[in-house]
Amino acid sequence: MKEKMKRLLFWLVSGLLCGGAAWAQAPALKLVVLQPLDSPKVLAIKATLDLAFARSGMRYTLAYNPGERAIVAFRDGSFDGDANRLSTFNQTFPDAIRVEPHLNGAFFYAMSASKAAKPVSWADLSRFSVAYVRGYRGIEIRLAQVAVREPTDSEDACLKMAAGKRVDLCILASDRVGEWPLQAQFGDRLNGTLFDQTKVHAWMGPQHKEAADRLTKVLREMDKTGELQRIMALYRQPD
Repeated sequence: MKEKMKRLLFWLVSGLLCGGAAWAQAPALKLVVLQPLDSPKVLAIKATLDLAFARSGMRYTLAYNPGERAIVAFRDGSFDGDANRLSTFNQTFPDAIRVEPHLNGAFFYAMSASKAAKPVSWADLSRFSVAYVRGYRGIEIRLAQVAVREPTDSEDACLKMAAGKRVDLCILASDRVGEWPLQAQFGDRLNGTLFDQTKVHAWMGPQHKEAADRLTKVLREMDKTGELQRIMALYRQPD
């Protein structure tokens, strides 16, 4: 009996070691992110993913693509995952697998030249004309009920439309609460109102369920110990 137990333990350990070696030798998973790799938030995300992938026995690469291009490339299989999308990203890519827990938050601001234009919800935006940056699908979906929408090519262009009163509001997502994009440049001409926030996750393609499960296990442990919150800091609101 003891000899049988030894053989069973040997094969179990061997299987685990071989499995880990197989993951280590597997091609690196290709992830995409819709912000430049040198932006402060993406640097924090990369530090988190570096640890999570290493502890999961996996490897990854990270590339930057603009919003719409990143979605198309992820869906057609050019990338194995997206490192940073809203918790509702499955409305755009139903088969994508959400990795838990969330990495950071998205904080939605409405900027206006009028102090009276202060929306309190997405539904409240229907009474305004709004500008936004095209390709940010999480915002586009939420603006579906707004009759007058003006897509722009950049945050700067969106804010200039609001400052010039060509629209009532510019709607943008901020990386951190308490500060809206380009506030330093436009803060003397525009008023910003925080009207919603949501969680942001890493997502894996449907063919990578095992990788998603491995990452979820490690990230949950990092969340439990507080390590995840320490790394992401101001970019993440704890549960």
